[in-house]
Amino acid sequence: HIGSFSKTLSAATRCGFIAARRDWTDGLIDLKIATSFGGSPIAAELVLGILRDGTYRKHINGLRDRLSRAMAETAARLKVMGIEPWIEPRSGMFLWCTLPEGLDAADIARQALAENIVLAPGNAFSLAQSAIGFLRFNVAQSSDPRIFTALERAMRG
Repeated sequence: HIGSFSKTLSAATRCGFIAARRDWTDGLIDLKIATSFGGSPIAAELVLGILRDGTYRKHINGLRDRLSRAMAETAARLKVMGIEPWIEPRSGMFLWCTLPEGLDAADIARQALAENIVLAPGNAFSLAQSAIGFLRFNVAQSSDPRIFTALERAMRG
């Protein structure tokens, strides 16, 4: 398993991890040394410290709680507008939604962009271009009421 602390702590942390079989670790260490000039020892020590003392777990639990609230609030606001969650995830920061019949997510996104609101139309994530009626919302970035105002205007055309 390969992971990083960039999304949960800070992109500036530039610190990650690999959980691997014991017989692979020496080779992985050699590969890291050969392919990078090394990360920040300060960042690594910081991450190690918060992992050891439980601060990271508390931080993650708080982050999960905030994302869960944001997910519920965003979904509720969208449902009032006739935009339904495609699925309601148990966790995470992305909410995929279906637009009312006949609306094109790319058109909605273009109209919202004219108001300096960036929306993510489903086809931006679809090789088959089969997600014309979907929008993806980052619930961590969806608390600004201007998003919903611009979205309502765009849906009216």
